[in-house]
Amino acid sequence: MLKNKEKRPGPANNGYPHLTVQLQSDLKYPHRLNFYDQPPIEDITLEDFETYALNRLRVLGEIESSFARNRPWNELKSMTITQCANHDLQLDENTAQTRPLDAQRQKDHVGHFVLRLAFCRSEELRRRFVKAELTLFKVRYEGGGEPEKKAFLDSSDFGWEAVSDGDAKELSDKLVAASSSSKVAEATRQNRERYYKVRWTRVPDLVEKRRVFLKAGMAYVAEKDISSIVYQEFQTRLEKALEMTAKALPRLDEDTRIIPILDNLSQGFLAGASSEWGNAPAAGNGSELTADMVDDIARKHYPMCMRNLHDCLRRDRHLKHFGRLQYGNIQDDKFNKEYRYNIRHSFGLEGKRANYAAKSCQQILLADQPGSSDNHGCPYRHFAPENLQTALLAAYSNQGLTSADLPEIMHTVKNGHFHVACTRVYEITHSKQVSKDLLFCPPLFLSYDIQLSSHMSQRKASKTAPNGYNGDTKVDESALQQYQDTEGHFSLVRNFRLADLVTIMNGFCGSLSIFMSAKYLVSRDEDYLWTALVLPVAGLMFDFFDGKIARWRKESSMIGQELDSLADLISFGVAPALLAFTVGLRTYLDTVVLTAFICCGIARLARFNATVALVPKDATGKSKYFEGLPIPSSLALVSAMCYWTKNGWIEGKEGIPYGTVTLWGNQGGNGDIHLVTFVFGAWAAAMISKTLRVPKI
Repeated sequence: MLKNKEKRPGPANNGYPHLTVQLQSDLKYPHRLNFYDQPPIEDITLEDFETYALNRLRVLGEIESSFARNRPWNELKSMTITQCANHDLQLDENTAQTRPLDAQRQKDHVGHFVLRLAFCRSEELRRRFVKAELTLFKVRYEGGGEPEKKAFLDSSDFGWEAVSDGDAKELSDKLVAASSSSKVAEATRQNRERYYKVRWTRVPDLVEKRRVFLKAGMAYVAEKDISSIVYQEFQTRLEKALEMTAKALPRLDEDTRIIPILDNLSQGFLAGASSEWGNAPAAGNGSELTADMVDDIARKHYPMCMRNLHDCLRRDRHLKHFGRLQYGNIQDDKFNKEYRYNIRHSFGLEGKRANYAAKSCQQILLADQPGSSDNHGCPYRHFAPENLQTALLAAYSNQGLTSADLPEIMHTVKNGHFHVACTRVYEITHSKQVSKDLLFCPPLFLSYDIQLSSHMSQRKASKTAPNGYNGDTKVDESALQQYQDTEGHFSLVRNFRLADLVTIMNGFCGSLSIFMSAKYLVSRDEDYLWTALVLPVAGLMFDFFDGKIARWRKESSMIGQELDSLADLISFGVAPALLAFTVGLRTYLDTVVLTAFICCGIARLARFNATVALVPKDATGKSKYFEGLPIPSSLALVSAMCYWTKNGWIEGKEGIPYGTVTLWGNQGGNGDIHLVTFVFGAWAAAMISKTLRVPKI
């Protein structure tokens, strides 16, 4: 049993004098926490060797996917604890006398060292493995009791030195100034907080955050922050161990049983751990799938990789060899001659009659890489970025995926988290009513999707929305596919939604305002000027109502979203700028600023389309704020011009208020600019500002 050692001063048990740890006297693993300094030496079966590693890999894979999704720490911690419980990696404290503590910790110990063998092969794998393992260690450290932590800390020499009471009192003011919280500062003032000295390089995170006092190369760390030293020690030891393992790994080359397992495990962060298809939920409500159901199921429930294969099969009436293997079926006139035996063999009806499992994501990602004329593979990995975005919108726009969601998905793809990107698309298209587990293989994706759709349909069938709208109404074809498939004259107009027509009216108002401004410049008839001033306000009404109508009719389209941005640019960007020119802002510098105003409006709309998915949302999914002034706010400038027109403060009458200033050259030359033009320049800067956040009403 572990004994505390005086030569290794550790954190005192301040505040917990009554807490003690009752250790089981015969434990092989005396602590719940582990630095994994000693490799396992007991005999285990090859099956346990792989099972322990796979269970741990699933937990680490979920941790890494949480980083890819930018999950907050509390959510990541809760998810990790749940995954550990689901995959038999939960570690009980020593006080759990009736629990098989050694058996639990042996699985954890063996699984770690097996994965260490798998992930020591490259710098990238080592980096990702260390990050995931460190996160798992942090979760376990924070979740442990204080007596357990103290016993674990006393078992290792961390190289820290306790600060004497005299030194702590002498440096009290400086320690208080560097305290990480008001609670620590108050305890320091009352001489109740213990401090420890370590080399400052041991706590770079605390130094970066200015949470420690530095003196003579030593960092004075409060007992409350001692975990930073522990985490840094765990990371340092693991990094060194991985480098040593990488050097020793070539000695295993002759073991034909272990190397294939390690090769398979090393791909875990790329495609995720293999799913247990045998444990997948039943596909549907008990009825079997028939051939006439395949097209509908493919459109509604297939993941992107299988949907691409199905579309190519329907289009070309043929799939190449690896495409047929991935898809698992084929329809062709020469079926009986060329394909019948192979397909029956795949389903266990010929040969050795083994019912082969469908391909997992790992197999699709890593095996049989597709060529330029092939259709198999994973779209998220093998498609060009532009083609992937187009394919995603064509396949899922009718299920809620918009262009605003693409930056997040493409960022995940760029970082190599292909299975996370696939799952994220599933979450977006199913209103987040999804499992917390990653979907690692197409059959599981399909089965879970059909089950979820059946459940949601049953719920919707019991309710009927107001105005007679049935919540179970579905659009059979995506908007983009519908535009592509519609033939004949005026096919574009015939595919417009009512909301799209309202958006067109916004653009119509802006365009007509431009022509009315031009008519005023030619005729000097103020009726044209007043018409030009009023039309952008009418455009704002249409801009407001198109979204209301889309939600009321429960229909939207990708073309509608693009129409909205283009119409806003005309009505609230180009039209106000030309109105300013019309009423008198006509100097050379005036026109430069007004041109910049239009360009900033273009940039602002482009940024909105690209980043709207990254803006925090409220419970209803509505963005909490605008980044920068929204472009319809330019109507405030139009209102000011209405006031000038009413009072005669326009070119040809009393002139623009506040007149002009000359920045260079002679008065009346190219260096003249109206003072009010600076308002347009400031407005343009506010539209493209990232720090200005306007609450969304």
